[in-house]
Amino acid sequence: MKFLKYLIIFLSFPLLTWSHVGSSGVVYEGKAGNYPVQVFVQPPDVIPGTAQVTVLVGQGSVQSIDLKPIYFSAGDEGSPKADPALPVANERGQYQGAVWFMEAGSASVQVTIKGSLGTGTVVVPMVAVSTATRSMPEVTGWVLVGLGVLLIGLLTTIFGASVSDGLMKPGQEDTAQTRRKRVTGSLVGATFCIGLVFIGNNWWKDRASEYKDYLYQPYQATSRIDRVADEPVLTLRIDSSSVKNRSLSYLVPDHGKLMHLFLVRQGTMDAFAHLHPARVDSLTFQASLPDLPAGKYLLYADMVRYHGFTYTVTDTLDIPAYPNSKPQTTKADPEDTYAVTSSVTKTQPLLGDQNITICGKPGVKTKLQDGSTIVWEAQANQTFQPGKLYSLNFSVLDPEGKAASLQPYLGMQGHAAVFKNDGQVYIHLHPTGTYSNASQQILENRIAEKQRLAANPAPANVFRDSVDQVIQMLAQLPEAARDHLIMPNMDMASMTGMEHGKANNHLSIPYAFPQRGDYRIWVQVKRNNKVLTGVFDASVK
Repeated sequence: MKFLKYLIIFLSFPLLTWSHVGSSGVVYEGKAGNYPVQVFVQPPDVIPGTAQVTVLVGQGSVQSIDLKPIYFSAGDEGSPKADPALPVANERGQYQGAVWFMEAGSASVQVTIKGSLGTGTVVVPMVAVSTATRSMPEVTGWVLVGLGVLLIGLLTTIFGASVSDGLMKPGQEDTAQTRRKRVTGSLVGATFCIGLVFIGNNWWKDRASEYKDYLYQPYQATSRIDRVADEPVLTLRIDSSSVKNRSLSYLVPDHGKLMHLFLVRQGTMDAFAHLHPARVDSLTFQASLPDLPAGKYLLYADMVRYHGFTYTVTDTLDIPAYPNSKPQTTKADPEDTYAVTSSVTKTQPLLGDQNITICGKPGVKTKLQDGSTIVWEAQANQTFQPGKLYSLNFSVLDPEGKAASLQPYLGMQGHAAVFKNDGQVYIHLHPTGTYSNASQQILENRIAEKQRLAANPAPANVFRDSVDQVIQMLAQLPEAARDHLIMPNMDMASMTGMEHGKANNHLSIPYAFPQRGDYRIWVQVKRNNKVLTGVFDASVK
């Protein structure tokens, strides 16, 4: 029964993954009670470590904001006390604070706001893992060595004096026997201190080795193109040795899909695909390959485990030229999409393709595949700053220039994939931010359970088979029924604008570019039952 309860939770609140490469921050945009908020969490890169939290409150007078770290494994009962977030000088409505994370695992920051609009709480999920090591500065090391030598000298002197001078009566003369005891005591003390140093050094090495063992290592995988019924099929197989003790049988759906796989052509960044491979076994996934141009592609595949831990698998894939090749439509996922555009190198000619789209810039209206247009609502030639949180705002107009009616796409008003042109940054974004909605719901249910130990899932084969059956069921549902099932907390009428009889053609996505450089953003929306892909270039300086 516990397995069924957790399975319902996992499938009712599919994950809005914040899977990423090179983007460690977590952004939440929504409401904490009656307070409109943006929460930006910068997780620590070493555990134990502190997460830096910024809270932007858009309405109401705030009396206090508390930040509390909560783990999935421990729940609220095993979490420490909350720490305050303090107002930022000269920044109205902005608060900052830090919270300690002492162990690795699926975790969250619980933000509690008290003020004129009552008390509001929101849970922002994150993954607490060590991704870096810290080396001691050389000067600090020599200072500690000097202090250690001084301490050993003092302890040695104390040992020697305790068996010699400490036993002498006032006014008693020093003798040869007393001096021998002093030397012997000092030798014993020195031996004791050296032994302590030896034991401490071994303990430190063991701790350092243990830390390296728990240092986060991404899954390794190999991808290839197979010919099935004379059609190209992408096969991705995850290396079992990189999975270790984390069984991939415990994957849960994200927007009704076990995997979201993105391809972008390396170097030119002019060809893009968003695929949803099917699970062949616990380590193998396959997807029909769309009619992409030949070349070497960067591959990013997002997956989520049952407790909200997200993973991104990366690889490079060589796609050969297939004359007169067509997608394997009989087995392709109906939500699979691809698009081609101009090259970032500016030297390669534009490809001829039915899914061609023109690359846009901030403030410039560009055409989509069906004749409609999309505009990035920003100043022309705008540059962005690394680490600063932006709302990336897009509007879609129909071919007549009127506000276009958007349909939900995989339960959301839109999706975006952000790539740095050198491939060092990738992230899959949504209008609600970069957090995992399912992780949020799971952690809230853990808090409500009032118990320290999380319930264990069903055996791997039972869990996997149950999830696969639900995936098959979702694929057979009408789109509206599936959207309602996979995103029950989303107000579809309000999202599409139908609630007020007016089309909502606006898409806002919060994101903070992590590094300087040039980026390409692929924005996906759906209208008239067709997924449309817009592409934009951004410069971060």
